[in-house]
Amino acid sequence: MNRKGIDKTERRYLQIGAVVFLLVLIFIVVVSTVTSCHAVMDDNADERSEARTSAAAASDADSIETMTEISQDTPEDTAASIVVYPRKTNKTKELSKDYDAKNALLFCMEDNEIIAERKSREKMYPASLTKVMSLIVAAENIPDLSERVTITYDMVAPMIELDASRAGFEPDETPTLEDVLYGMILMSGADAALAVADYVSGSEESFVQLMNEKAVDMGLKNTHFANPIGLHDKENYSTAEDMAVILEYAFRNELCRKVLSTYEYTVPATKQNPEGLRFTSTLFSRMYGDEMPDVVIEGGKTGYTDEAGNCIESFAEIKGKTYILVLCGAATNWNNIYDTLSIYSVYGAGGKPYEPPTN
Repeated sequence: MNRKGIDKTERRYLQIGAVVFLLVLIFIVVVSTVTSCHAVMDDNADERSEARTSAAAASDADSIETMTEISQDTPEDTAASIVVYPRKTNKTKELSKDYDAKNALLFCMEDNEIIAERKSREKMYPASLTKVMSLIVAAENIPDLSERVTITYDMVAPMIELDASRAGFEPDETPTLEDVLYGMILMSGADAALAVADYVSGSEESFVQLMNEKAVDMGLKNTHFANPIGLHDKENYSTAEDMAVILEYAFRNELCRKVLSTYEYTVPATKQNPEGLRFTSTLFSRMYGDEMPDVVIEGGKTGYTDEAGNCIESFAEIKGKTYILVLCGAATNWNNIYDTLSIYSVYGAGGKPYEPPTN
């Protein structure tokens, strides 16, 4: 081959080599770029995964915290509404025939045990013990006791005609809500109960609906209300057992306990009542509460209708524990007072029955 042919062949090989080198270089660059991209994508994916994991962990932590808060709060909210009935034990006694009440229940709050009872689950009419539920509904729905409510003719005149117990408010008088609560409980005032109902709900009917809703919310077994006063009505009924747990519920409310424990309350003079009003507890007007050793009766409520008979419920401290006693269907008020003192002493303190003064 001549020199020109050799030179031409070499140039061709050089060109081919250059093309191959260039192709190899391009391939290396492409592979390197793709690998780098994948690495970046993988890094980003790892970062996103880590971010998701952190977020999920934070979310789970928030969820756990929220669930913990719910699990802590929910039982308290539930406990605030639902009552726990006292239980019978092998120590529970049938109330002696020495005592007059047709229906009765004595139990210890701390032990949640029934000490003695008589037909405590039998349907009966609670008379003015009804007003304890009225007090509960009022206490849970009145934000400011210093607000005033207007007494109307319809709150007073019908109650006079029915010969119902009254606090003594007159039409157009504007007592405070605190005044009417004490008038409703201490004097068992029907006028005061209607005033409370009107303020809280706008009508007696709407207030009674709240009372029945509260009864359901509390889990009461056999109670229904037809009015906030306790006037006789076939649809205004309860049991000694239910009335006992209603009183326990009221006892655990500071305002209710204070009202039920008060001996006397005075309402300032007004145009309608120039001398003011003095309310004296229908419970403590017949007893001091400390007549029996180791027994201090701290508060309660009385009631009466022809159909219900004489009713009384109270709470007492005996040797550091709180007891609740409900007696309904007695022949006289004094029978209930004497029996209350005796039952707390005999069944609660292990003492003797009360002996009324002979003179």
